[in-house]
Order: sequence, then C-alpha cells, then structure tokens
Amino acid sequence: MNKLTLLLIAALPALAAAQEAPRLRLDSYLAEVRANNPEIAAAAALAGAYSEKVKQAWLPMDPVVEFERMYADGALGSGAAERNILIRQEFRNPYKYKLQKSAAKAESEAYGALRGDKANKVLAEARAAYYDYALLWRTERIYAENLDLLKRFATIAETRYAVNQGTQGDAIKAQVELSKALNLLITAQQEKETAAARLNALRNKPQETELAEPEDSVVKTSSADYKSLEAAALAKNPYLAAMAARVKAAEKRVSLGKAEYAPDFMLSWRRRGSDDPAMDGTYDVSLGLTVPLWYGKTSAMGREAKAERDMAAAEYAAARNALLLELKEASVKLNYYARLTELYSGTVLPQAEQSLKAAEAGYQAGKTDFLDLVDSNRTLLETRREFYEYSAGYAGWLGRIKSLTGEGL
Repeated sequence: MNKLTLLLIAALPALAAAQEAPRLRLDSYLAEVRANNPEIAAAAALAGAYSEKVKQAWLPMDPVVEFERMYADGALGSGAAERNILIRQEFRNPYKYKLQKSAAKAESEAYGALRGDKANKVLAEARAAYYDYALLWRTERIYAENLDLLKRFATIAETRYAVNQGTQGDAIKAQVELSKALNLLITAQQEKETAAARLNALRNKPQETELAEPEDSVVKTSSADYKSLEAAALAKNPYLAAMAARVKAAEKRVSLGKAEYAPDFMLSWRRRGSDDPAMDGTYDVSLGLTVPLWYGKTSAMGREAKAERDMAAAEYAAARNALLLELKEASVKLNYYARLTELYSGTVLPQAEQSLKAAEAGYQAGKTDFLDLVDSNRTLLETRREFYEYSAGYAGWLGRIKSLTGEGL
C-alpha cells in the first residue's frame, strides 16, 4: 500500500463529514427566530401586561382601616374614653365593574392580536432574509463556476493563439474577463456576509456567529387568487383583529361613560372600645352613596369616550383599506415573480445553456470569434442569477402574503 493510498484513506472520514455537514433549514431557522427575536418577545411581554389588567378592572379599591381615639384629654390621643376601629370599603357600581372588565378584556385582546401581528411581520422578514441569504450562496456558486469556465476559455484562447489559429487580442480579452469574474465573486462573498449578519440579528445572535449553508430547496410557484386571499385576510389578519378589538373596547367605554350617572357605594363598619359599659363592644354599620352632582364632568367623560370610539372606528377603516391595498400589491408581485420563475426555468435558462454550448463549439472549430463566446457566457451567467433572484423574490412575497392572511401564526 503506497503513501498516496494511505493519505486517501485517512482523508475519507473528513470528506464524509464535509459532505454530511448540516444545512440551515428554513423551518428550524424560523422556529429559532420565533423563540429568540427580541421584538416578538417585547410584544409578548406587552400583551402579558395588558392581560393582567383585566383582573384589576373589576377588583375594588383597597379597604381603609382607621383607629379612632375619642374624647381624649392627653397628647396623641392618650386618655381617650373611646378607642374605635373603623373599616371602610368603597365599591363601584356592579354594572360599572362589568363594563370596565369588558373594556379591559377587549384591550387585552387587541394587544394579544398585535403580538401575533408582530410575530407575523418578523417571520415574514426572516423568511425573505433566509431566501436572500440562499440567493447569495447560489450567486457565489455561480460566480465560482463562471470563474472556472472562463479559465477554461482562457486556456482555449491561449492554445489557439499559440498554434496561430487565434489572435493575441482574444487571449487578452480572456484575462480581462477573468478579472471581472473574480471581482464579481468577491462582491458576492461580501454581500453574503451582510446577509448572514441580518439572519443572526433576527434570531438575536452575535453578527459574527457562523451560519451553515442553506439547504437546496426548489420553490414551487403558483398564482395567487386575490379574492380568496382577501377573504382570509379580513378574517384572520391579526392587526385588523387588534383594531376591531379596540373598537369594541371603545364602545364599552362609551357605555361606561353613560353609567357614570349611576351612584357608587361606600360601606363602613365601626367597633367601639369604650369606658362606658353600655357602649363598650357595640358597633355601627353605614352605607353611603355617591351623588353624581357634577353633570358637566360626567357628560364630558361621555363625549371623550365617544370621540375615542369614533377614532378607533376610523383607525379600523384605515387599517382595513391599507391591508387590502398591501394584499393587492403582494398578490400582483407574487404572480409577477411566479410567471418569471416559470418562464426562466422552462424556457430562458435552457436556451441560454444551449447557446453557450453552441458558441463554445463554434469557437473551438474556428467558426465564431471570442466575443461571441464571452457574450454567450455573460448571457447564461445573468440568466442563472436572474432565475435565482426571481425564485427568492417569489418566496419573499409568499411569506408576506402569509403574514397578511394570518398564516404565520
């Protein structure tokens, strides 16, 4: 067994490990973003805070405990003939409690829906970022393959020049094309680093954290049916649901403003400790009612609640219009990228590949010049890059539509 064979055997485990290196999967990356993204975490914490306000809305105020010293003749109440304990509890009208709780619950539902909206938007951004990252991996691979191809063209040009079948200009042009191809490759590598930093930021990782190569996935395109998307968006869009919940909360506050004309209650209990045996150990119970005397204040509260309701209704209408407009734009963009992806995959890309093969064969046979070969190669290079760009664009707009229709939840 010679040394070369031994080196190959020793290298086999490393080669196998390299071939089995784990790829970055879209679903696992999105799960990591959902779990670690700080914007999603902040929205979840805010929704949790408002959910705790529901219980606060229907619980009464803290009771008041007073210690009385009556008929005192010394400093700080010393020598008091009566030593009383007074407990007072203020109660809002039960109907007001009910309205307060309903308004708080609707407000909590609004922030819960906003939490879902934030998660949807961040996940849509993460999906688009993932496909941009995958696009740059493919772009880098295309430029690397193009560099190897141009090296072969340069060798052919130099060989033809050496046997007086080609010109020196062809050899020089080949070197110029090699320099351009190397610059494209370096640029793609730098852009890939920026895309990786974006992915790390979305999953709340340091920007220098190494990312694996994304898995090779084939994007299956299909056209968007706007009517079905519109129905899904109106039914499930979380931001629109949040605006509807705010309208509901505002309506409850309008009812609460009207209920302010009804009285609230005060319950008191006093127990005496007295030097007089007849009074010692006795107690008093009293029930008080608030009198809505300042009708100007109460009516102003009602007008304020109605203005807030009108504002919430207008915000809902604006959100609905903005949603449908954005959905229309997204569906048009999706169909645009779907059509281009299918066109390039089925027609343009195969034709560009065939054109390059014909140009290379013609140049080797001396039937075409070097510029035809370079132009065919540039066309194929640009066609492959555009095909992957359109595929990534389709995937990005598909993620945005899922966000608008609430599928990301």
